[in-house]
Amino acid sequence: MTLGGITIAILAVALGSLIRPAIPPGVRAGLVVAVGLFVLAGEFGLHRVSLPHRRSQVPSKVIGAGSEAGALQFGFEMGTGVRTHMPSNLPYLPLVAVLLIGSWVAALLAGLGFGLGRAAMALGRHYSRDPEWWDHQWQHYGHSLRIALALTALALTVLVGATLMP
Repeated sequence: MTLGGITIAILAVALGSLIRPAIPPGVRAGLVVAVGLFVLAGEFGLHRVSLPHRRSQVPSKVIGAGSEAGALQFGFEMGTGVRTHMPSNLPYLPLVAVLLIGSWVAALLAGLGFGLGRAAMALGRHYSRDPEWWDHQWQHYGHSLRIALALTALALTVLVGATLMP
């Protein structure tokens, strides 16, 4: 999953290096702030607009008949976020930030963070002694955790943006 996240981040920063020169720094910063506020508003329940993403999980046939290659492909695809359901708009914030203001180091860190976050959720439930209890805890605390993650992501984006913008 981390390799998938890093791959997407590298692609985003590479594409960004082509478009950043054509967009003034203030406009780029404004777009990142706008996306951040949009994401934050969604996490607070002020809107239900979902940014484009695939509405299904990685197909179970990708895993194959228990093959390691299939499991690696599944993890990579889940880590990219491209072929999987995204329950939140939150991943769009670091993606847009990497695209518009990110450096290579920021991209690697954002991709690693995304991959580790996806892995933490999957592994947390998998290794839980009681998956039903885990699901109940997520249902109970998920909203608060999503808001905390959105605020943290916004703060990190502002911090990284402040260090990278001229």
